[in-house]
Amino acid sequence: MPQSSIDERLKKARRIISAHGLDALLIPTADPHMSEYVAEHYCLRRYLSGFTGSAGTLVITATRAGLVTDSRYWEQAASELKSSRVELIRQHGHFIYETVKFLKEILPTESRVGYFKSLLSRSNLKLLHELLIRDQLDPIPVDDKIIDELWPDRPKLEHRKIFAHKLSPVSVKQKLEKVRGAIQEQGAESLIVSSLDNLAWLTNLRGSDIPDNPVFYGYALIRLHADSLLFVDKDSLPKELALQLEDEGFVIEPYENLNSRLRRIEKTIVLADPKEINASLYSLLKAKNKIIESTDPITLLKSCKSPKEIDLIFEAMKKDGVALVKFYCWLEEHLGKEPLTEISIARKLLEFRSKLPGFVSPSFETICAFGPHAALPHYQPKEGDPGTVIGSNGFLLIDSGAQFPEGTTDITRTTLLGKATDQMKQDYTAVLRGHIRLAKAVFPEGITSVALDALARAPIWETLADYGHGTGHGVGFFLNVHEGPQYISYPRVSSSYDCKISSETRMLTGMVTSDEPGIYRAGITGVRIENLLANEKAGCSDFGTFIKFRVLTLCPIDTRPVIVEKLEPSERRWLNEYHAIVRVMLTPLLLDDPEALMWLTEHTVPI
Repeated sequence: MPQSSIDERLKKARRIISAHGLDALLIPTADPHMSEYVAEHYCLRRYLSGFTGSAGTLVITATRAGLVTDSRYWEQAASELKSSRVELIRQHGHFIYETVKFLKEILPTESRVGYFKSLLSRSNLKLLHELLIRDQLDPIPVDDKIIDELWPDRPKLEHRKIFAHKLSPVSVKQKLEKVRGAIQEQGAESLIVSSLDNLAWLTNLRGSDIPDNPVFYGYALIRLHADSLLFVDKDSLPKELALQLEDEGFVIEPYENLNSRLRRIEKTIVLADPKEINASLYSLLKAKNKIIESTDPITLLKSCKSPKEIDLIFEAMKKDGVALVKFYCWLEEHLGKEPLTEISIARKLLEFRSKLPGFVSPSFETICAFGPHAALPHYQPKEGDPGTVIGSNGFLLIDSGAQFPEGTTDITRTTLLGKATDQMKQDYTAVLRGHIRLAKAVFPEGITSVALDALARAPIWETLADYGHGTGHGVGFFLNVHEGPQYISYPRVSSSYDCKISSETRMLTGMVTSDEPGIYRAGITGVRIENLLANEKAGCSDFGTFIKFRVLTLCPIDTRPVIVEKLEPSERRWLNEYHAIVRVMLTPLLLDDPEALMWLTEHTVPI
């Protein structure tokens, strides 16, 4: 975006902020549901800063503006902000700490710092208040209407058609029964559900209100002693689905009725997740009720997939594997014969996926990065940009995924084009070893997911390298590509959601988690290899129940950059066995495409 546009928007924003008696304003990347990805209606931070990443907080004062974002986006943010007067603030811990630190350096004591209660979770607002007051700054809630002043041509919030997830093997009644049991165990009488993927899981409904996330904007209030309430745009909910939900125990109310309904609730014990409920809703409930702050029990129930759900996800992986093999076969055939760019091949991959039966959408915007761009973990070529031309030597890193009714996919492959330097081979081999080490792990059920992180990093640390993102995240069942509670990382790694060492991150049977170590050398290149893994029982002993991983992803891993002699025998055996499974699973599905079948055969040869 041109510097002049951003500068003019910031000048106008400063006038508005000052007119409301504020010395600063915080603008996070958020919607009222604390979603990681948000609808266009909530992209004020992007509008005012020009930064397009999915995580970041904009801080505007009378003299300076700063963009706080984590290590995944440092290179991207530096590039996108360089033509503006917005400073990059590199986030090393929680974004609230970094934000307040920036404000303390700029503002005199007793300065008024504005924030939107609807765009901060209860837990984040509590922390913000504590830190601002400690530093003698005044936290001031501001009305959401100011957003319309800051963004005069703000897109309207669109509610798109909601549809049933017919492949879900667990009924809404069964899910409600489990949730009510969990509410009762906590000593509460009701639960407010504000997380969109939790709501979609509970109701067996899906939508498209947020790009690439099959969710819809809504809330639920689950009650023990009365029908539960579902707040949703009624025009988006087909009549037959509304009737079905009513039969299953829901009363349907308009989305915009939530606040007025909550104001009427009193003398009730409400269970609310402080990380998910926005501070505005929390205040409404707190006024007349007792609130138990605890993780939404749906988060854990949703993360533990049933064997039937795991089998369905594996079917999605077969479909995805077919598209990927056809794509990489096409890529190999066309390289050097016609001009190819990052954006053109990302578009081609989408074309192959979109031909698959049941394809709904990508599961996130494709990361397609060649050469130095591969050093940016979340680099995404933009439509309309000419894009980097794919050259003859370098790594091509593609991180992509799809949404199918059977499941959500997420895969990264780094492909060698031309020749590799010794450093490239060393990095690639270390990342592959880290990936394999985690994939073949066996561990006690209930161990915290962060305890597994060093398994993947150890071979990378041996080369005196590391990576700034997490090693693995949970993945939904035809839901969000990022879901909790499990998150494989270690505490110093910053992320778009909390990395908390507690019982909430324990590894349980049925969870689906990514395995994606990497190495990134700024301005040179990067490597990442990612598969999705399902937790399944390995067996029981006197020491308890143990879990192993079942690899779900089906696509060859490039072996050309591998220094084979650096692989341990068990690592080499794992890779060859994995490729044998990929070949067996995908061969029957590629019989109509001899060229793709030949490519698959050649790229799964044992090493």
